[in-house]
Formats: sequence, C-alpha cells, structure tokens
Amino acid sequence: MKKIVLLLVFFALIFGQNIYAQKRTVTGVVTSADDKAPLPGVSVTVKGLNEGAVTKADGSFSIVIRNGKYLVFSFVGFESQEVEIDGIKQFQISLKPSKNNALNEVQIVGSRNANRTKLNSPVAVDVIDVKPLLESAPQVSVTQILQYISPSFHSVNGSNAGDAGSALSLAQLRGLGPDQVLVLVNGKRRHKSANVNYGGLGNGSTGYDLNAIPTGSIDRIEILRDGAAAQYGSDAIAGVINIVLKKKTDDFAVNTSGSVRRRGDGAVTRTSANYGVGLGNNGGYINVTTEYATQAISLPAGRKDAGLYNGPIYGGGANTRAYDAIYTKAIDDAILASRGIDRHFFDQRAGGSNAGQDALLFFNAGLPLKNSAELYAFGGISSRNSQFTATYRLPGWTSRNNNFIYPDGFLPAMENNIVDESIAVGIKGKVGDWNVDFSNVYGKNIFGNRVDNSLNASLGLKSPTSFDAGSYNASQNTTALDFTRYFNKISKGLNVAFGAQHRVEGFQIIAGEEASYSKADQRNIVDIDTTTGGIPYLSNAGVTSLNGLSAGSQIHLGFRPENAVNVSRSVTAGYADLELNVTKEWLVSGAGRAEYFSDFGNVFTWKAATRYSFARWLSIRGSANTGFRAPDLAQSYYTSISTSFQQGRGVDILTASNQSAAARALGIPKLSPEKSKGYALGLTSAPGSNVELTVDAYLINIDNRVGNTGNFTSTDTNLPQDVKTLFQQTGAAQANFFYNEFSTRTKGIEFTGSYKLLLDKGNINFLFGGNFEKNEVTKVNTPKGLEKYKNVILSPGERARVTTNIPAQKVNLQGIYSVDKFTFLARTVYFGKVTTASQLSAADPLNPVYFYQNLKPIWVTDLSVGYKFTDRIQGTVGVNNVFNVLGDYSDPSIAGLRNPTVVGIQNGSAGIQPFIKISAHL
Repeated sequence: MKKIVLLLVFFALIFGQNIYAQKRTVTGVVTSADDKAPLPGVSVTVKGLNEGAVTKADGSFSIVIRNGKYLVFSFVGFESQEVEIDGIKQFQISLKPSKNNALNEVQIVGSRNANRTKLNSPVAVDVIDVKPLLESAPQVSVTQILQYISPSFHSVNGSNAGDAGSALSLAQLRGLGPDQVLVLVNGKRRHKSANVNYGGLGNGSTGYDLNAIPTGSIDRIEILRDGAAAQYGSDAIAGVINIVLKKKTDDFAVNTSGSVRRRGDGAVTRTSANYGVGLGNNGGYINVTTEYATQAISLPAGRKDAGLYNGPIYGGGANTRAYDAIYTKAIDDAILASRGIDRHFFDQRAGGSNAGQDALLFFNAGLPLKNSAELYAFGGISSRNSQFTATYRLPGWTSRNNNFIYPDGFLPAMENNIVDESIAVGIKGKVGDWNVDFSNVYGKNIFGNRVDNSLNASLGLKSPTSFDAGSYNASQNTTALDFTRYFNKISKGLNVAFGAQHRVEGFQIIAGEEASYSKADQRNIVDIDTTTGGIPYLSNAGVTSLNGLSAGSQIHLGFRPENAVNVSRSVTAGYADLELNVTKEWLVSGAGRAEYFSDFGNVFTWKAATRYSFARWLSIRGSANTGFRAPDLAQSYYTSISTSFQQGRGVDILTASNQSAAARALGIPKLSPEKSKGYALGLTSAPGSNVELTVDAYLINIDNRVGNTGNFTSTDTNLPQDVKTLFQQTGAAQANFFYNEFSTRTKGIEFTGSYKLLLDKGNINFLFGGNFEKNEVTKVNTPKGLEKYKNVILSPGERARVTTNIPAQKVNLQGIYSVDKFTFLARTVYFGKVTTASQLSAADPLNPVYFYQNLKPIWVTDLSVGYKFTDRIQGTVGVNNVFNVLGDYSDPSIAGLRNPTVVGIQNGSAGIQPFIKISAHL
C-alpha cells in the first residue's frame, strides 16, 4: 500500500506546478452556419478538462483557461466543433446543423432531462469511460472492471457460489442483493438471468448477467447510486446501472488480452473487434462488436498444498472419517504408489472462476427518418460454456462411488451452456413540441445443465456417467411509450416526462433424463392392518431406501418431471416525472409510478429530490423515495438439489419451490413484494479547475426481503408429513424454502473525486472513491407454529450473507499518467474485513451449530505500462495484484479433512496475475 501511495504522490508533486499555470481569458461568439443567428446555451469546454462555459443569449462566451490546447463547442441539433487555442483570444465560431436530425441528446440515468450531468444531478451518479480501462487495466469483463473502479459496486468471480451460479458474476450495489439493482441498456430495461443463485453471495436471488454484454461494445457505464423504482420500476432499490453502447463509425477497434496465474494455471484470454459504418446520408449508423473469451482450469489459490486431502482415500467411509488403527495412512500410501499417483490427483479444481469459453455478438444501430424521427435497434446474442467442478468423490466414499466404474473415484463436472439473446427496436422523434419514444425490448436467458464424469450411485453398474440434467430459461418482453418536453419559460425551466409500459415475464423448467434424478433403490412398503371384522389387508406405508446410496447425477441432480413448470405474468405500469429549475441555483424533482402485477396486484412508488447550488465549489442535494421488488418467477417456482459440504462431508440439500405443499404445510406463505424506503443527503463540489468531489450519505430500509431459509433436516421427527414425504421422494438430507423472511436497514456514506491535468507533454488523471456501509437485520418473520425454528428460518449463515459477507469498507485509488508514447496506470483497492458463518453440525435441527470467521482487510494493487507503437496501436504489460495479496485461509475448524484454502470472498482474487494487452484502431 505504501508503495502505491508514494507513486501517486510522486505524480502529483512532479506535475503539481502545472495546477498553478498562468490564467488567461478567451472570449468569442457562436452562431448558426445556416442563418448566422446567435446560439445561446452552447457548451464550450477545454478538451480533456472540466473548465467550461455556456454561451449567453447573444451567443457570446467568456472562459478562463489555465492549460489546454483545444476548445470544444457542442449543442443539441448541431455538429460539435473542435478548434485549437494556440494563443487566440477572440473566437468566431459557426456551428453546422447535425446531418442526423434525430434527437442525439446525452441522457444521464436518473433523469429524463437531456441537459442533466453527473454533477448537477440531484442524486449520485457515476459515469465510467470504459475505453482507457480496456487499454490499460488488467480487468477485462464488465463486472470486474466495475469492481475495481466503483466503490459502491461489488462482484467477485462466480459470486463464490456453487453449481450453475458459479458461471455468473452477479452485480451488487451498496451491499444489497443482486436482485435489488436494475440494469438498463441504452436506457431500456434488460432481462435477468434465469439462474437462482445457490450458496455464496446473493444466495437465493436472481440477477443480471452483465458479462453477456461484450466490453468492446460499451461506450460508457452510468451507475445511479439511489433508489429509483418510481422512475424505472421493480428492482431499482439500491440503484440502477445503465450500459450505453457505442455509436462510432469508421473505426475498426481491436482489443486482445491474455493473463496467467503464478503457477501457470487459470489462463484468461479475451479478444474483441468493434466496427461501425454509416447508414444513409443523414448520420445513420450501425456499430457491431464480436468478442471471444476463454478461461482455463484454475487450481486453488495460494500455497501448493492448499485444499490437499489428508484423510482416507481407498478405505470405506472416505471423506467422512479420519484414519484409525484399522485403516491407516500407510495403507493408502502403498495403494497410491502402486497406481502411480499421489494425493494431488484428488485436488479440487476451483479458484473463483470456472473453465469456459464465451462467444458474443452485439450491435447498436440508428437510422434517421423524415421529420426529425429516428428508427433505432440494438441487441445481441452470447453463448457461454462454463464448467464447474466440485469436491472429488474418493474411491472409498462408498455411498457416492462405484469402484467398478471409477476405481480411483471421480471429479464430477457440471457443464452449463448459457445462451443469452436480446433485441430492442424503437422509433423516436418529435410530435408537436414533445419528444416521443416508442420501443419494444425482448430478452431471454437459457441455462442448459449437463453433468459429466459423474454417476447415480443408486443405479449401481447401470448408471451412466453423463447426464442431461434438464434446463431452465427466463424471458422478458417490454413495450414502452415515453414522452418528454422541456418548457424553458416556466420558472427557469421545467422538464416533463411521462409514459406507460407493458411487460410480460416468463420462466420455464424442463425436466432432465430419469437417471439424473432417480433414486433407484426406493421400494414401496406396506403395513398389515385389519378391518373392524378382523379381516387382514395390506395398506400403503410409503417408500423406503434399500441401500442409502446417493441418488441422481452427482454435483447437481436433474430436474424431476414434477419440478417442470412453464409460467408467466404480466406487468402494466404508468409513470410521471417532473424536474423544475425554480431558480438558476435550485432544482426540485419528483416522480410517481403505478404498476399492476397479474400475480401480486397494485404497487405505487414515489420519489422526490432536490439540489441547491451555493457556488461552483459547493452544492447540496437530497432525495427520498419508496421502492419495491417483485419476487422473480424463478424464486416462486424453482426447485433443485445440490450437494453442499459441511466440514468436508457431502450433504444433498433440496431447494424447494415456494409453491409446494411442503411449504404450505410448514406455514410458509406465498411470496409477496419487498418494499423499501430510501433517503440520501449529499454535496458536490468543483473547488478548482478540473477537480470534482462528491459526498453522499444514505439510509435504506427494506421490509420482507426474499431469501432462502436455513436448512430443515430429514432427521427432524417434528416436521409435517408433506415435508417428510419430500425428503423421502428426493433422497435429500436437508431442505430450504424461499420466503419473505427478514427486513434490513442499510446505512452508509460514499465519496468520489477526480482530478484531471493537461501537461505540456502529457496528462494525468486521478480518481478516488470510497464506500463505508453497515447492513443489519431489523426483523425476522417467523411463521406461526415455527417459533422454535427461528434459527432455521433465518440461519446464522444467511444472516451473515446479507450483513457481513460483503466488505463494509471499500476504497479505490487510481492514477493514469500519459506522456509521449507511454501510459502508466497505478491503482490500489482496499477491501474491508468480512465475517463468514459456516455450518458445523445440524445434529440439533432447531439450533444448528455455526463457526464464525473474521477475515482481515486487504489491499489489492495493479500496475501497468502502455506504449503506443503508432498512433493507432498500443501495447500494455502489467500485473494484477502485484503484491500477491490473497487474504485469509479458511479456518481448520471448517476445512474438514482437507488443508485450508483461500476464502477469496472479499475480491475473488486468485493472487498475482501478469497480463498483456494489445489495442488497435485500424
């Protein structure tokens, strides 16, 4: 940490004298090239800096300049113009009308006012330019780029989840769940992933697969750090992420990168190609991006013996007991030697990311029509093959292995084929004085589950080794009609927006093959009873397992026919959004939204915000809002069985449908919407040229959050018969249910800052930011009759996931210095401490035993050097996590019979990782 801070200070000291470069004033007049009329409201800025002015009613302007070489003039409906300053003190600028007569305003998320910027917004907004990060930073996926640049954003590879969830890196804001943030693309609502996250962060939640969007297609990313359900609808409790796609034409951009971990494992490659061409003669465009990425198998991070198995291998009960006087370590060592292998043969293959390949194709297009209208479209398709491997099934693990099929045991692999597709089509233009936008957006996410190198132990020698475990998908179609208009004669300007939306959501589960879920050793049993007349007869007494061998495809059981569903719902919404500049200094805004869900009924949300500017160096802002999140269809209908490891012992755990008879028998009601209240108060400041500072405090209360309960156990004789039957049918040892189980309070403070400096022979950009938050559970909703199960309804493990599993403190520091042909990047990120809770025992089903582990804070530092071989080709070499900071290892108390491994929950780091990048514009 000291090294990176000294480097940033060095940059500041060496070039700091330029801050105080001599001031000079330039003036001028801007007119229209068509009629020579003066243009008021034209933005005049120094290229690369924040210094700027706006033309007056007569088109005149005056701007004070410290440094800089070019002025940029831009105005809605006109082509931007860039002119060299070169000692000129008086400018006469003539702007040409834009060839594209459509509406080209840049709109910042959180406001429907085209003139709004991140500093004069009444709520906190980050605007992230992706281009320099793609060229200089080690991170290559959308989620990892945001993880290391945005203090309020959190995502780790695989979200530390198991099974299908490991194929995703879900996004979280302000420490809230992955399903409490909304994602837009070009301002339009995006569809979610079909997967329900199992284990790890965001357990029981759905989220957005941001990595299904190629990084090469992105112009910028906007993060609204404030509740906005009244503006955008369900899910926008923590905030909104808006991904803005490229429109650029006549530039063939290629980016390719590669990295490898210290032991030569976990190699990552990603190559993207982006190109745009003009359409017609009036500024139309189509911009297309293709991208291909690979991720090699990763070994556990850290020491070479991390995760090494130390218990019995070939003896009966392997993985469930230690060596004893009868079966000794010497016996195993002799068998291993005879087979020509050692204990590393049974290593886990995991390190925070799955082996896989991604292929992506995206486009963004616009075509001007007559009368200032534009037809637009964007979307794409991606395919990801992701392989998750779990704990090795040892040859002596008699309940799970068959030695005739796998004499040395087996490492099962879950192969997920994920297809994501989307298409948006719309038309926008002027109808009278109103800007009108009519659009339809469709998206679908498909998860295919195949299990390889596995077996169904209950089938014995008849078991296949590969299984079709079924599939599931989620779809969304949104039709929207939006109106906006700016009234410049009301006070100092009033922006009015309103509109309507209709959305249809679908969720489907398709059953797998019978061998993937069957428990073949089950047999019907009968009782002998007698009639009142004393005549004996046979009565059904249920089923029993003959040998207790594991059922279904190991690592992930297939979906049963009774799990298969095909459900949908519709959502109709209307909203209104007003922004009033009461004076030049004072802005107030308000929004209201009414929605009707076909399965939940009516919901109304509102938002109010204000901002007052005392001077350029100080403005204050604040907001209050109500929000909601409708439970996803997947959370209502999803059912699956996965294997979890508690102290190294495999336990099959059923995630049961909220719609099941077992849920009703327990007293767990059907899901209902989460509701929130949010408050924020902050300030923004531009205390000097090219310096921006923001500080925002926030409070978010959420009632009746949806999550997974803790695990009910099959050995609990007090459970209702419907629950016992569920255990018997599936062979699971434990089960959990989706439920509106708890309420939370989140409070914190965020700060961001930036400083840009142009030098005679280069420029330097500093960024810093931080987020300090606290999450706490304020209420647990225990169903009537289950009061004694309060530690199961919200288990200590689930409580930790929503309160202490995400770093409560995060600080980002970054400097990029460009000089001549070189670009230097230095960045360090602080991830605060976290506390985990791991189940040790469920012997007492009412009070399961958990182990708590505190993980110390870590600093992760990246360095890179880029060199421009030509004006169009740049090469970059660098190191991610240059000091090889890994964080704490798991405590031996929860490691079972394996050596402790790096937990990696704070940042998902795999340790030091050198990388190389090539960027070209051809």
